Amino acid sequence: MPDPAQINRSLSTIRSELEFLQASNALSPPQFQSIMAQLPQNGQPSGYIDPRYNPNPAQQFNPGAMAQQAQDPNHPAHPENPKHHEWVKGMATKFGNAAMFGAGATFGGDMVNDVLRKF
Repeated sequence: MPDPAQINRSLSTIRSELEFLQASNALSPPQFQSIMAQLPQNGQPSGYIDPRYNPNPAQQFNPGAMAQQAQDPNHPAHPENPKHHEWVKGMATKFGNAAMFGAGATFGGDMVNDVLRKF
């Protein structure tokens, strides 16, 4: 774990650079405020999530909530629930889609980079 003084020094540098970018009109005031709100205060992790990047917090993955749901026999995450198989299949589908998207994006990026290197 880094030293808290190092973290605070890095945060101070980031804040100074952001202030320069705002003064240079590279960042608009709303952008500046949004970024500053996301930075940790006094070395503490920030819990801020910009609503533009997470418009529906209910859909955000929360491992703690999933662990609680798995303990509730009425929730499909519970292994003894009759709909557990369907729930697991849906989760596997979501993870599979994410893996395919990531693989496709990587493959596509590699292809573009290879083409650009030849020119």
